[in-house]
Amino acid sequence: MHHRLPASFIVVAATLLSIAGSTDAFAAEPPTLIVQKCEDFEVTGHGDNQAWEACDWVSLNRRGNGQLDYQSRFKMLYSDNGVYVLFDGADQRLTATMQADFLDLWNEDVFECFFWTNEKDPVYFEYEISPLGFELPILVPNLDGKFLGWRPWHYEDDKKIQKKVSATGGKNESMSTVTGWRAEVFFPYAVLEPLRNVPPKTGTQWRANFYRVDYDQKKTTGWDWARVGPSFHDIENFGTLVFGKVVDSEKPQDDIRDLKLADWQPKSMLKTKVTRVNTPSYPVIDVHNHLGGGANVLTEERVKRYLQVMDEANVETVINLDGGWDDKLRETVAALDSAHPGRFLTFALINLRDFETEGWSERETARLRKSFEAGAKGLKFHKSLGLSYRNQAGNLLTIDDERLDPIWELCGEMKRPVMIHTADPAAFFTPLDRFNERWHELNAHPGWVFHGDRYPSREELLEQRNRAIAKHPNTTFIGAHFGNYPEDLETVGQWLDQYPNFHIDIDARISELGRQPYSSRKFFLKYQDRIMFGTDTTPDPNAYRLYYRFLETDDEYFDTAESHHRQGFWNIYGIFLPDSVLEKIYRGNAARILGLNSPVNAASKK
Repeated sequence: MHHRLPASFIVVAATLLSIAGSTDAFAAEPPTLIVQKCEDFEVTGHGDNQAWEACDWVSLNRRGNGQLDYQSRFKMLYSDNGVYVLFDGADQRLTATMQADFLDLWNEDVFECFFWTNEKDPVYFEYEISPLGFELPILVPNLDGKFLGWRPWHYEDDKKIQKKVSATGGKNESMSTVTGWRAEVFFPYAVLEPLRNVPPKTGTQWRANFYRVDYDQKKTTGWDWARVGPSFHDIENFGTLVFGKVVDSEKPQDDIRDLKLADWQPKSMLKTKVTRVNTPSYPVIDVHNHLGGGANVLTEERVKRYLQVMDEANVETVINLDGGWDDKLRETVAALDSAHPGRFLTFALINLRDFETEGWSERETARLRKSFEAGAKGLKFHKSLGLSYRNQAGNLLTIDDERLDPIWELCGEMKRPVMIHTADPAAFFTPLDRFNERWHELNAHPGWVFHGDRYPSREELLEQRNRAIAKHPNTTFIGAHFGNYPEDLETVGQWLDQYPNFHIDIDARISELGRQPYSSRKFFLKYQDRIMFGTDTTPDPNAYRLYYRFLETDDEYFDTAESHHRQGFWNIYGIFLPDSVLEKIYRGNAARILGLNSPVNAASKK
């Protein structure tokens, strides 16, 4: 049973707020967040106001022994009248049953924020919001670790907090199956009375923390922004919010010249129109997706979540590239293709590890034939072909190695396309120095750097692939990631002209295509019969909408980080393709190559 808080105050037990164990070790310094200023806007629960584009997502850290690996993050803005917070978290189920405000919301799924506006005063503001939109706002006096919680006085009119929630992959209902949920909240300064340093001015600093708690699968997990101890009320370890530009009286202003590149987070000052494309002009076939493979991974609940997102984003069919081989392949086909005809197609893999053993080529060709007979609709090769598999002498297995010829030929014989990922972005093959345009990304993922004598050049890898394509003209090849040369559209066009059996998809490359919109639009119009839609993620509605926005609108200079991940500090432009081309990109080309019929879950046009 849940107990309503007394109208005057509540006593909050520290043990109830020690969710998912203590943090093993604190960061050397609590984090600092610069809060951008904005004009006031209406909260919708979606975080779709253009003002949010001025700030990046801030990740929350999983606490202690928490087992749920859900993305959890927030954004924050402030205006002349209050502060805005946008929470976002992946999820599987909305573990929330409470149907009123001022209940013990922390005992179920919840986002929380704490604002300690003046360190000299042992009192701060705490706010909790559930995925059903119920809230717990309280003022907390904290005297040497002993704290109470008071409901705001006259909590109405201009003191009333504005809040909305939304869910993806399901409904905002108790115990609903979803893929995630958001809470968008506006805190008027009036509700923070009588705290000092309110409203903040440029340079004002507050201490603060942001939390999340989730109870899926009885695996209680907590997240925090600033690493704190067992209690969420460990205010001494809170992070710092700085409103407006940073003001540091101890350092001269020209110290900005010493800013570390890793700390550079530029914000665009442009104000441009925002077109929200919730569903595409035509049902989509996503030819490049990773859903996982095998019965242990593809549970009924997980597949149901995929379908919910697909329906929400008007995705007709998803190609899962994680089929594997043998039992894993059969289990994957059973869980996806057979259980949901027309909604999923599985591509197989082959085992490259034993490529030097006698009879390897014959064994893998026979295994692949069985995979196709078991229902696999194509074959996927990862970039590890050409970059990772070496013999005992240290020599790499090349993409055009003759031992792979029977594999390519079988795909042509059985009319199964080959999705091939060769090499990686151009910047990944250049030194990680001050000239590298993807420095931030590669600094965070040093294993993605392929510069140096240990690896072949990018050009050599692409030539290996092209030799295989030319040698097997009856086999259809799909070059993942726009053939992995979206930085040079002229060269990609030459490949398409030279190899009629070569096609490309757009997955994880709209960040490159969208920064050259004039050339990209001309390219899409010219090669409209050779390009297919793909995302390279598990189904995600926000990612899909960014792809739709790129393809369908003339929006300018918008961020693409949510489509895959941040791939560089530039924004993109839409290429507003005509309907006849959109139909081919979204589904027509893929349907032709895969031998599919009419859409299974939507009209031919929305």
